[in-house]
Amino acid sequence: MMKRAPVFFISHGGPTLLEDQAKPGHFYNWLGQYLKDKLKPKAIVLISAHWQGVNDNHVFVDVSEKPKLIYDFYNFPDRYYKQTWDHKGSPQIANTVISLLDKAGFKGIGEEYGNDHGVWVPLKRAMMSNLDIPIVEVSTLSHENMEMHVKLGEALSPLR
Repeated sequence: MMKRAPVFFISHGGPTLLEDQAKPGHFYNWLGQYLKDKLKPKAIVLISAHWQGVNDNHVFVDVSEKPKLIYDFYNFPDRYYKQTWDHKGSPQIANTVISLLDKAGFKGIGEEYGNDHGVWVPLKRAMMSNLDIPIVEVSTLSHENMEMHVKLGEALSPLR
């Protein structure tokens, strides 16, 4: 029997996490090693609360081959707005996500969006040596209906 990949809920904080030497920083160091040495995922699909769909059941999915970084934070030192990260996306996996969403009654919408700081800050910190793992960002719904968001997660569970 194949073991299912774990699901993580990650609180990311601000861009200062990139330099954090306390417990949050230690967690991301551990996560990077865990991904590299144990999980070895084919891709990482993240739902970010910094990107919302439209209408009741529309969900955006980033289809970028090379996601740009979105600096959606304010009043931090200039060095955080100059961050770069040479990571990749996966249009193929993004299209699989869209199909799973559509099959579950959502409307998956592919868009070349990039990665907001809720995605790139923690993953850049964790994955400096894991650049070969594609990242696909997914939006939340446009509302805060918990039941619908649970259904969204269930729709993506075949990816595990």
